[in-house]
Amino acid sequence: MLMIEGVPVDRIVQKYGTPLYVMVESEIRSRLRRFKKTFGPTISLQYAVKCNSNLEILRIVREEGFELDCASVGELILGLLADFKPRQLVLTNLFKSEQDLYFAAKMGIQAITADSLEDIEHIAQTAKKLKKHIDIMIRVNPMLQVGSWSSRGNKYGIPIGYIGRAIDLARKSPYVDFQGFHFFGGYVYQTRVYKAAARVFVKLMKRCFDRGIRVRRLDLGGGFPAAVGDEHAFPIEKMKDFPSYFQRLMDRHGLPPVDLIFEPGKAIILNAGIGLMKVIARKRLGAKSRMVNVDGSSYNFIPDTLVQGAIKVSEGGLRYDVLPATQMNAPRIHSVTIGGNTCDCWDLMAHGVELPKLHAGDIVAIMDVGGYAQVLANNFNTIKRAAVVMISPDGKMRLVRRRDRYSEMFAPELDVLKLAGPNELEKYNNLYRVNVDQIWKEGGMTKAERKQNERAKKAFETAERQLAVSNKNGMEGNGRR
Repeated sequence: MLMIEGVPVDRIVQKYGTPLYVMVESEIRSRLRRFKKTFGPTISLQYAVKCNSNLEILRIVREEGFELDCASVGELILGLLADFKPRQLVLTNLFKSEQDLYFAAKMGIQAITADSLEDIEHIAQTAKKLKKHIDIMIRVNPMLQVGSWSSRGNKYGIPIGYIGRAIDLARKSPYVDFQGFHFFGGYVYQTRVYKAAARVFVKLMKRCFDRGIRVRRLDLGGGFPAAVGDEHAFPIEKMKDFPSYFQRLMDRHGLPPVDLIFEPGKAIILNAGIGLMKVIARKRLGAKSRMVNVDGSSYNFIPDTLVQGAIKVSEGGLRYDVLPATQMNAPRIHSVTIGGNTCDCWDLMAHGVELPKLHAGDIVAIMDVGGYAQVLANNFNTIKRAAVVMISPDGKMRLVRRRDRYSEMFAPELDVLKLAGPNELEKYNNLYRVNVDQIWKEGGMTKAERKQNERAKKAFETAERQLAVSNKNGMEGNGRR
């Protein structure tokens, strides 16, 4: 039996059901501390909320001394709900509405990152309307090539040849306060990429300095790849010399100190998540082809597999480790495809996985799903998204996100179409929540339990009659239903 922090997975599933995300708190904290130790006190660290925005995870991030890099006003609000101060939040994305800018300016967040010349103009116009000063960072595409890595096809940032114009746009606005530069490198696998980027940005800061423009902040982004399956993780400890390397560059050009920032996200959270699913069927599709269907899916549970196109491992696809959680010691006797539970042919989560002979009810664990899975998951086929459990080092578990409710899933349509009322939805919800095991046990119920059950049934029947009358009156009143 697979154990997570000493707790057998069958006990976790019995309590919380499947599919289920299990987040390991000790893994999250150890990686946060690893980044803090590597970079030391001279570099600021901001967790990239887009990777996993669960409030309990944000609370842990705050306790470990990180700030937040937010990609939307929604993420800013989550940061505030997790007790971050506004000055600990940065808004970084490609587009902000006037309402977004008003909210960020009103809250007094640390800075807003401008991604294009048009974005700078939009921020300047909105700040003038609001008569509110806005601190901005300008995201730069350094058009850099280092080995096989390149930023030249990157959709983020202003190409470096236009940065002089971008700075002038920001500085001529009386309500925009230029603070510094931002860099988005994507997945960076080698430390030399960051050193090359640092050299470009130090020269850029020197140009600003010579024009009398003070640069106070430099954000070199995230992009530290975490390992999925047999992939290689970014060697974060090799960045230990980066603070001193950067300081030597600054001293060489005679520049004053800046606030240097990195934004790890996936590297913090990815490997801390384990997905638990139940086998619902196994199918032999030929002499060498086997399928195992589970109660999770690549839409509602592990969407990264859908983004990757469910490519076979032999063709360069993403390889998640899939473990037979209730048969860990059984011999792996054949290769299978893991298929999800939705009505879609793309719903395949893993190919070529060596597993033992599994049966309906067995639990499988899919590893390394802490990053992006929860925030990308959707309600395709009108299926509820999974619950999330946080497990502490002593084995204590706490629910940090419950499963969806149908009322939440339907609300955007019900609110505007008025096709059904809350009482009608509640009727269906109550019927769906019937405990089937309890029905079978009714024959052995005590007299008191039978009376209590009878009272509950009568109350439900009364509610149904009242609902029927209400619906009849409603149809007679508007003649449309």
